[in-house]
Amino acid sequence: HMSDPTIGQVLEQDHHTIDAQLAAFADALAQGRVDADSLAAGSNALRHHIWVEEELHFPPLRAAGLMGPVLVMLREHGQIWDLLDRADSQVAGGAQVVELQQTWHALADVLTAHNSKEEQILYPSGDEILDEQTAQSVRTALQAGVTPPGWVCEMAGRA
Repeated sequence: HMSDPTIGQVLEQDHHTIDAQLAAFADALAQGRVDADSLAAGSNALRHHIWVEEELHFPPLRAAGLMGPVLVMLREHGQIWDLLDRADSQVAGGAQVVELQQTWHALADVLTAHNSKEEQILYPSGDEILDEQTAQSVRTALQAGVTPPGWVCEMAGRA
């Protein structure tokens, strides 16, 4: 399996997939339209990604002493989650494009900084720290795409 991508690479690729889904939402907003389907796809994928990280990827990193970086990521996940909630409820409530653009720009700013830190700090550490079984469970959970119903990230509503 030496040619298999590392878990860090798999998680980073997932960032790119999610970014593309959210970019379709952003492009529509820029044209004055609300693309609810793209937001839903990106939002669901991003929430699932956060679930995989918080439930499977981060615990071994915490155990290995990376409390500070993990805490920063958890806090940012909370901000991201709350902004997704806001965008979802704005779309459901028929909000104006201008209102959604404000939420989107806040989300995009947090995501850009967050993904970059994860990809440069946490993912390489995870590739060194995770044992093969944990790495495989992260890979499998990410591919399955199923988040437990009602699961909410650790810092949601507290960011």
